[in-house]
Amino acid sequence: MRFITRKGQVAMVVILVVLVGLTIGVAVLGRSVTNVGISLQEEERARSFSAAEAGVEDALRQDLSILAGSGGNFSVGNSAVSYTVAKLTNVVSEINPGEVVTINWAKSDPGANSFSAAWTNGSCGSVALISTTITPLAAVTHASFATGPQTFNKGSGGLVRLRIAGCRSKVTITGQGGALSFFQVDSKGTSGTSSSKVQVVRSAPAASGLLDFALFSGGNID
Repeated sequence: MRFITRKGQVAMVVILVVLVGLTIGVAVLGRSVTNVGISLQEEERARSFSAAEAGVEDALRQDLSILAGSGGNFSVGNSAVSYTVAKLTNVVSEINPGEVVTINWAKSDPGANSFSAAWTNGSCGSVALISTTITPLAAVTHASFATGPQTFNKGSGGLVRLRIAGCRSKVTITGQGGALSFFQVDSKGTSGTSSSKVQVVRSAPAASGLLDFALFSGGNID
């Protein structure tokens, strides 16, 4: 009887060891499956974000004025891309000293007759808004404003460039009578069960503002 009892005890120990081993094996297998699932999700998320960026790039390399009110659809590998382009009447932008925001009347809606610009004081204190208006006949007018909002009329068209003097400031530009020369691109990329969205706001292309405040001699250069 003692011999049989020992046999039974050995069998119980073997069963317990097998159960523990199976439990550990199932836990490790489950963890591996979970890690694989997470890796696949991260891969799909990265692909969907890259696809959304590809939609933005496709829109920006074209004429946004033509795309306004429409968009595009295409595929990148196994990822689907769709984007839309809209013209904006209201834009809020953080502007650093030295940066230029340009309103191009030629790229704005025909009904847009004016816009207002409001800004907030920055962390360094009071901030001034500096404007440069350039007409189609190359007449240039400079102005500086310590308080806002300020209204700029379309006049004979041309460009209006806005700068900030002081420190970084939030500037709100609101058009009257129609959308201004700003475009918003909303792009969505889908890969598997993951989707990502990218939104970009861009102004219409305009000549560089580097020489707006430059002075030129009226004579010949020797």
